[in-house]
Amino acid sequence: MGESEGRQSSPPPETPAESPAVTAVLGGRLSLSTWALATFDVGLFVLVAVLAGHASGALSDLLGGLNTLVGAAVFCVVWALFVLAVWWVDSRVELSASLWTLALHGFAAGAMAGVAFLLGLVAVLAVPALAEGLALGTATLSAVAGVALFLLVGVAVASLIGGAIGLLVGVLDGLCFRLADRVLAASAGDR
Repeated sequence: MGESEGRQSSPPPETPAESPAVTAVLGGRLSLSTWALATFDVGLFVLVAVLAGHASGALSDLLGGLNTLVGAAVFCVVWALFVLAVWWVDSRVELSASLWTLALHGFAAGAMAGVAFLLGLVAVLAVPALAEGLALGTATLSAVAGVALFLLVGVAVASLIGGAIGLLVGVLDGLCFRLADRVLAASAGDR
């Protein structure tokens, strides 16, 4: 099976070059639909997370330990991961593909994004603390082993959680695409 199985679109028209950073990471342009879907998806994700946190009462404790800069940075990282995940799925299948195909690709992209988020957290929180402990001679082998065990279990959990979110988002994006297609077809028929 080829990477572009199910792709039925023509190549995009020539447009101005993307920034070198985007080209280096993605190898090409991001389409407007990728940006729009990723922005919609991350907005919905944050809304659901905030409502769930508020309903459980955990939101005030979580927000009490953050500041605006940290919150904005976390949002930007999550948004970038959503953009990359949507781009990855969009580069492999069309939104008109079966919901099953979108769900599987969404699961894979979400799992990768979940692991990337976890690794980012570990890099920001645990690695500097371990490096300082090793430099001062206060880090023990059990601390290093604890981080390794956390990563081992955390990667499995993060991939399952990210995969579940990706699966739901993939199906939601497919349903939104189908709805938009029907609305546009109906409005074109009214003219």
